[in-house]
Amino acid sequence: MRKCEIHLPLNYCDGRPIEQEKIDRVREELLAEFGSFAEPYRRTWRYDRRQCVEIAKFEIITTDDKVAKKRLKEFKERLKECLPQVDILMTSQVVQAI
Repeated sequence: MRKCEIHLPLNYCDGRPIEQEKIDRVREELLAEFGSFAEPYRRTWRYDRRQCVEIAKFEIITTDDKVAKKRLKEFKERLKECLPQVDILMTSQVVQAI
């Protein structure tokens, strides 16, 4: 199994907040695509000493590595277009159920 994390920016590159409707659509698509997700926290940090960047972290647990990786890459590209971003950080790590 893998735990995948999506660090979704909540602001456009110019600092304006991303509309709540777009964030809600991301949640809906995650649920439709992967069946479940967790949103454990939001985080803010200073970027380039000028502006604060706020993100929401979404976590997904997957069982099929190859399919999940392909779907996440496609999802990332859709997000970058929908929320005009240079990039969106996604990480993945192997987990074991106990």
